[in-house]
Amino acid sequence: MKFADCQIDHIIPKDVTDDELLHLKKHHGRPDDFDLHDPQNLAPSCARCNGPGGKGRSTPDAPVFWSHLEKASKHRPAVIKRAEEFGRSGKVAEHLLQVIKTDLDQEDARREFLEHAPAVVQILAMAGDGLADHRSFDRLEIEVDQFGSEQGVIVSLDERGRTTAVLLEEVCGADLGSALREPVVQLLREVDKRAVDHFGHRNLDNPLSVGPPVSDWFVIELESLDFHRHGQWIVFTAGGVFEGSLSLSLTRSDPRGDGLEDLQGDVVVTGAFSASLFWDLASALSGLEAGDCVIDEWKVDDLALGLTGWV
Repeated sequence: MKFADCQIDHIIPKDVTDDELLHLKKHHGRPDDFDLHDPQNLAPSCARCNGPGGKGRSTPDAPVFWSHLEKASKHRPAVIKRAEEFGRSGKVAEHLLQVIKTDLDQEDARREFLEHAPAVVQILAMAGDGLADHRSFDRLEIEVDQFGSEQGVIVSLDERGRTTAVLLEEVCGADLGSALREPVVQLLREVDKRAVDHFGHRNLDNPLSVGPPVSDWFVIELESLDFHRHGQWIVFTAGGVFEGSLSLSLTRSDPRGDGLEDLQGDVVVTGAFSASLFWDLASALSGLEAGDCVIDEWKVDDLALGLTGWV
């Protein structure tokens, strides 16, 4: 989103009552001195999403809020440091901030920006190698099954990544969305498998039967894209991070021995992944071959394991 469109939003709404806040602090494991207006409860939001019609239907005790609060807490020290540095900014920083906030939809502002920005980019390039590079952002919707279901992928690439994407499309004849389809499908399958294993290994004396995970939300971000030659092959490598909230239906024998007990398991999963694709130089018409998509980092946090009924 544009910097000028970014607003600061409260994760736990600022209009909750004292009793509601007390419940939410306990529910989400927040400290007693948790402050609604502290960076640990703030997040960037676009104006549309921060408006009355963009809040969604989730209540503040839903699992997704726990994940957002954890992320905000992790970034809290950096946010405070940036805010303090902003307060000490000099004239150059003030002017650059004004440039960042400029609305380029305004004709006069856009004309001035295009006239003077190239000189700023040149100065940045002279200040050090790679400083003039920038990351571009896009979002792809990738079809992941025969039913037409799609998974969104946020694409954040530097100059090398954009060059690799052009190579994929213009030389190998594969757009980025089609190239990522198999790695994304592999990633989703592996995440589901690990979520099932997370509950399946519990309570060996009274094992759980685990149903397929249902995704409440799942975000994939592609952060790197590169290539190199290995013999007759061009090897493409991709890497990124993921985060999501999953719910699983669980069944076990009732400890009293008179039926089955239905449970629900809710987890938030986060991690990093890497994937590879291969293109045979000796057989240019063979198309891309997908390698393995590997989860390099994995973390799972239990949100709830609750009784939902009896069978």
